Amino acid sequence: MTDPLDPDVEDPRLYEDLENYEFVTDKFNKLINDYNDEHVSMDLVLFNYAIDHLTRIHRIMRLPRGNGLLVGVGGSGKQSLVRLAAFTAQHELFQITLTKNYTEVNFREDLKLLYGKVA
Repeated sequence: MTDPLDPDVEDPRLYEDLENYEFVTDKFNKLINDYNDEHVSMDLVLFNYAIDHLTRIHRIMRLPRGNGLLVGVGGSGKQSLVRLAAFTAQHELFQITLTKNYTEVNFREDLKLLYGKVA
């Protein structure tokens, strides 16, 4: 069976059955440990609902031109799931940090940084 979370697979079948929640939870818990070794530690509890969203976000990131909009209350784990999905998909995450004094000039500078990374 092709594992959609395997980065060595060039064209994974993105809708393949991942067996069960226990299998996927174990796999993502290992990836959280790998993430914590390389980045600031992230304590994340992967319950079934979080696994559902994490696999969706990961699938979207692996698609060409994949994009999504995450909507939810603050503190629900959207950023953590995106960080883990980006790490799993071997993508670099770029995040704009808004402050009280953030202006259009700051936004343009952030865009220059982003364009420099993707060029």
